[in-house]
Amino acid sequence: MTQAALIEALRRNAERDAGALWEVARARAQARKDDAARAIEQRRSQIVAEVAALAAEAERVATAEAQREARRTQMAANTALAARLFHLARASLPRFRDENYEQLFAALAEELPARSWQCIRVNPADQRLAAARFPQAQVACDEAIVGGIEVEAEDGRIRISNTLETRLQTCWPDVLPGLIRHVFTEVSHEQSAA
Repeated sequence: MTQAALIEALRRNAERDAGALWEVARARAQARKDDAARAIEQRRSQIVAEVAALAAEAERVATAEAQREARRTQMAANTALAARLFHLARASLPRFRDENYEQLFAALAEELPARSWQCIRVNPADQRLAAARFPQAQVACDEAIVGGIEVEAEDGRIRISNTLETRLQTCWPDVLPGLIRHVFTEVSHEQSAA
């Protein structure tokens, strides 16, 4: 082989070897690029999952707080409504002092146990009724009593209140839920009609 042919053969071998080295280098570069792309995609997926989890937790916390606040608001509204309804009920007690009030007073007095009552407290308008029913007792007038009667015996050790106010307070826990349901029913009917 001549020198020129030898140089040409070496040059071709060098080009082939250089081409092969470039192919290996390109393959390695592509593999690293693919690995990096996979790693980036995996990390992106992790970040998306973490952000989604954080968002879900933030939504859960916000929803729970909103529900707590809604319950507080509802409880405050119910408490205010209950107080208003009690005030209205209390204010309507004088209506029981109608033409049948003497019968109501007698019925309330009949409910008291048989005892020698020493002090009777009634509305000033009921002084005559109380004195007639309890002639042996001292009758005291109390304008805070709308109707009914409070009695004391044994020097104040035994006290019974059978006033309209006391009866309202006693039955209020049983009456209130029905009143609130009625109010909410009325309000919802008015809102749906509007």
